[in-house]
Amino acid sequence: MALAASLLPNFRYEITSGFEQGEIVTIVNNTPFKDGDPEGRQRKITVRFADGSEGYILPRLLADTPVGIDADAVTTFINEATEPTPVLIANPAPTSAPAVVPMVGSIQTEPITDPMDPRLDHLRPSRAKVRRYIKRIMPNGISDVDFMLTFTSDEYRAKNDLRPANVMLKGDTQSGKTFLVEVLAVAWADKLGLPKPMPIFTLSGSSGVTDFDLFGQVTSYTDPVTGVEGLVWLPGIVDMAAQCGGILYLDEINAMAERVTTSLHSVADHRHLFINRNKPVRKGGQFMPETTVCHTDLWIIGTYNEGYRGMGEMNEAFLNRFRHIRWDYSDTVERKLITSPAIRLLGEALRTARSANQRGLRTPVGTSALQHLEEDVAAFGIEMGLDIFVGLFKAAEADVVREIIDGRSIRILLEQERQATIDQA
Repeated sequence: MALAASLLPNFRYEITSGFEQGEIVTIVNNTPFKDGDPEGRQRKITVRFADGSEGYILPRLLADTPVGIDADAVTTFINEATEPTPVLIANPAPTSAPAVVPMVGSIQTEPITDPMDPRLDHLRPSRAKVRRYIKRIMPNGISDVDFMLTFTSDEYRAKNDLRPANVMLKGDTQSGKTFLVEVLAVAWADKLGLPKPMPIFTLSGSSGVTDFDLFGQVTSYTDPVTGVEGLVWLPGIVDMAAQCGGILYLDEINAMAERVTTSLHSVADHRHLFINRNKPVRKGGQFMPETTVCHTDLWIIGTYNEGYRGMGEMNEAFLNRFRHIRWDYSDTVERKLITSPAIRLLGEALRTARSANQRGLRTPVGTSALQHLEEDVAAFGIEMGLDIFVGLFKAAEADVVREIIDGRSIRILLEQERQATIDQA
């Protein structure tokens, strides 16, 4: 039976009696609460349980000495408290004891609750990259970036429990949706006066996405230094984003099963929380699923394409939690990225044929595909460049593409452009 004053903060102790006998807790604060505490914590001290949650316990329920440290070592540590702090390894395993696999939560980690935490730096876009972004003008006359940032304004936050409004970008592949999200991570951070871009937590749509990917799970971990294996909590994408804020990017959301998007309803609507049945926490001696309230600087942005193979219909209840913005190919942007009028003409003709489903033509022609065609024509010649481009399409579509190339005299136009470049040189 221990006295509160003898319990060392940040050291682990075993519970020796009571309902939780045999469990290991870490001392957070060894100062007992006073009698008459309104929350019933009188004479208890604050501890951290193995699952990472904090609670309160009577000191007399704990062992006299920390786990793995004998009484003499504790006495020496207390007596030398006024001396320079000795280098101690808290709770080392006895040298004579066999290796033991730690229980769930025995490997403690510091949760990330700040979007500027350096541990999230690998999720931030490069400022150098986003400088290359070409803005487009929206129907209301302002740039796409400025328009998107209005959903983070005080006006919209006031309508959304002080959180940014959810946005869904709807459009074909290679129309710049992902690039826009990266630009917004920088622009939004600048608007908030933050030193680094916001982190982007990307959840890529596929039929294989599960609740574990969203909300986390217990998994094994082997310490690379000691070789000791234990079970740890591995947070999911939504779990991490909700805890610390930033952009939760739901890429190709309609490729996910409806049961997955349904799990996101409470995150995307007025509740702004989720109940994580994968993560048990202790409350008053009772295990319960953890409830996570989303950070006020969590911005949910989704993208989807209609009619693509492997894509499904999205639940109307989920769609209604977003503002939808059509994100088509931009002629203004492509004029700056693709200098060849012939290649832009080819792209327009193929998109028109696809829209009309001409002879089963379904493969989308993105801006990047036209850029690659221009690069390949310059590097390998007109015939080789076009041949590589036709290879983008399915075998059943290739003849239609070749007919459009011939019907629009693309080869002749490309040769004229090449000759004009030579003459100007």
